[in-house]
Amino acid sequence: MKIKELLNGTVVGTGTDYLVIQKENQKKRYLVEIHPNSIRELKNSSTPYGSQID
Repeated sequence: MKIKELLNGTVVGTGTDYLVIQKENQKKRYLVEIHPNSIRELKNSSTPYGSQID
């Protein structure tokens, strides 16, 4: 599964290094693990492509 396919889902659970996402018209839930634990804010809010990272 690609991350793009999860965009219309709802976050139904979280932890220190994971998200649980449920798709709107399905009863399926997906576990998304985040390793390594690094999330960075982009300076340009319009698109992540070509944006500078703080």
